[in-house]
Amino acid sequence: MQIAQWIEELDGEECLKLRGLWEEVFWEDSKEFTDYYFEEKARKNHAFCLQIGEEAVSMLYLSPYPMRIRVGDRFMEQEIYYIVGVATKEKYRHRGYMDRILKAALSFIRKKEQPFAFLMPANPNIYLPYQFTYIYDKEEYLWKGKGEICPLKEEEYFRLAEYAFSSLEKEADVFIKRDELYFRTMEKELQVQNGGIHIRYGQGGKVEGYYFYTEEEGKGEIQEAVFSCKEGLCPVYASGKRQPSIMARIVDVRAMLSLLRAKRKEVVLTILVKDSILLSNDGVWECRIGTDEALIHKREEVLLASGGREAYVFEKRENGIGFGSEEERAVFECTAGVEGLAAWVFGYQKAEECFAFFDGEDEQEVLGKLKEIKQLSHVFINEIV
Repeated sequence: MQIAQWIEELDGEECLKLRGLWEEVFWEDSKEFTDYYFEEKARKNHAFCLQIGEEAVSMLYLSPYPMRIRVGDRFMEQEIYYIVGVATKEKYRHRGYMDRILKAALSFIRKKEQPFAFLMPANPNIYLPYQFTYIYDKEEYLWKGKGEICPLKEEEYFRLAEYAFSSLEKEADVFIKRDELYFRTMEKELQVQNGGIHIRYGQGGKVEGYYFYTEEEGKGEIQEAVFSCKEGLCPVYASGKRQPSIMARIVDVRAMLSLLRAKRKEVVLTILVKDSILLSNDGVWECRIGTDEALIHKREEVLLASGGREAYVFEKRENGIGFGSEEERAVFECTAGVEGLAAWVFGYQKAEECFAFFDGEDEQEVLGKLKEIKQLSHVFINEIV
């Protein structure tokens, strides 16, 4: 008799039931770190697990974070999901279970109309087929002389949050909101990794910077560093090396492009976006991006493809059947996979690397339009779980 299989969604406290699976697949995590995760993070998450009978064999967690995103000359705040804990029991691997729960999770996020989701991959090759792409390289910092790490005093949480919030809004376009609760939780996370938060004070007791420090198996690492003091006074310095760290995937093209603004004058652009998983993103998007707002509209047509790049025929979606004529041909100026669109939006790659264009003078004209759009180029995401 075949045992029933299904995907179960868990929310909040229900997520705690997957601790046994977590401990089995992430056996290298310390008990202290696992305790921290399930006490501080898991109970606030949404999760997907694949059940075979009574056994949970594959899982994925969605951890919600308040993300600050620069929209023109101001910031907006939106909940964005961080995909973590993607794993399958060893004896059940290579059966397509992760494929099922990852697609279910992306569909769930799409219904939330969140513009994108992000993750820190153990192996990027796992996520490339799902059209994830890198958007952020993490800076490597080194110590000049390790400062003393002491538990923060009560009044320091507010001062640190105020400093971080102000500093990051000056420097970053995309970052997770840092408030008092954020730093209280982060200190607990660092402590279970034998580390903590070091604050740099300047004249008059003014906060001039901070860094997060961890140490595991005798190896220390600076997880994050933000400083406004003169370079010679900082206890750490950038080594000049950067490591690809965070991948993202656009889950709602309309929501993502709606965040963009023009630098000087309105940009009108039509893009064919290719998304092989979230088909609601797949199609032609008409973009009218101004300095104060962006109007994004999808043409209700389906690409049929007819003989190469120069010939594109579209079918109007009428009862799901019937073919359109060449007279109903849609016009677009460039095309990109949803992963290329993300790499461009977040300034990780140049437009020339992300989009395909028609040959001739049109390419330079479209590139000129793309360069008139403000990108979210300065990403700052260093979360581990």
